[in-house]
Amino acid sequence: MNALIPQDRYLTVNGLQLHYLEWGSKNTQPMILLHGFMAHAHVWDGFAAKFCSRYHVIAIDHRGHGESQWSMEGAYTLDDHFSDIALFIDTLQLENAILIGHSMGGRHALFYNVCLPHKVDRLILIDTRPADQLESSQALRQLLTTFPLEARTLGEVVRAILSLYPYLTKKICYHIAKHGYKRRRYGNYVPRYDIRMCQQSEHTVFSVEDLWPFLDNVTSPVLLIRGEESPFLSSEVAHQMLRSLPRAELVEIPASTHLPIQENPAASLKAIATFLNDQWH
Repeated sequence: MNALIPQDRYLTVNGLQLHYLEWGSKNTQPMILLHGFMAHAHVWDGFAAKFCSRYHVIAIDHRGHGESQWSMEGAYTLDDHFSDIALFIDTLQLENAILIGHSMGGRHALFYNVCLPHKVDRLILIDTRPADQLESSQALRQLLTTFPLEARTLGEVVRAILSLYPYLTKKICYHIAKHGYKRRRYGNYVPRYDIRMCQQSEHTVFSVEDLWPFLDNVTSPVLLIRGEESPFLSSEVAHQMLRSLPRAELVEIPASTHLPIQENPAASLKAIATFLNDQWH
C-alpha cells in the first residue's frame, strides 16, 4: 500500500455522511485539515504527502462539499460546521490536534479552537479573513461568478481556476477540477458542492460572521499565513490579527494569492514546518 495515497473514509455526524481522507499512523499526533469554500479535501493531497510520515493527517470534506452529503435544509452556517467538526473529532477520539484551515476552513478552525481549546495543540490559519471587508467580499463575488456552474470539459474549469490563481500549475488545477466537479450522464460537468451555499452567500452580499471578538480568547500558538497578493486578506488586516491573537506569528508567502499552499508550496511548507518545530525541511 502506498502511504502517500489517502484512504477514503466516511463518518455520519448530525445525520449527514461526511467524507474524509486519511494518511499516516493513528499512533501519531493528529493533523486536521479544513478546506475553503467551494473546495474539497483533495486540495490538501500534496500537502499531506509531506507530513503523513510524522502525523496522522485527516482532511475533511465539509458538509455540502466534495464527497460529503448535502444538507436537505440548506444548513451551512458557522454553527452547523462547528457542530460537525466537534462531533467528528469526538467520535474519532482525536486529542492534541494540529488544526489547519484555509479561508472558510480557517474560520471554522478558529471558532472550534475558541470553543474547545483543550482539543487543539496548535492552530494554523491560511488566508482567513476574520470579518467583512469590502475587498474580500468583492473577491468572494468574483470567485462565485468565475467558477462555472456547468462546463463542457474540465479544461473550462481549469481555465477558470487559472484566471483566479495564476501561480498555480496546470497539473494542480486539473487535480482541483477533477475532484471538484462531476460528470453528468449527458457529458457536462457540474460542481460537487451544493450551489445553494453560493446563493446564500449572494443573498447576504458575500458577508461573513464577525470573529474579531473571539481572537483575544485563542490560547493556542497560532501561525497566520497570507498570500502576499491575496485579495481576500489584506496585509493590514493580517497584522491586526497578529496583534489581537495572544500567541501568534505571521508569514506572508511570496508569489501567491489566496491559495499559498498550492501556489507556493515550498515557502508555505517551510513556514509550517518551522512553526511545528519539524526538522524534515
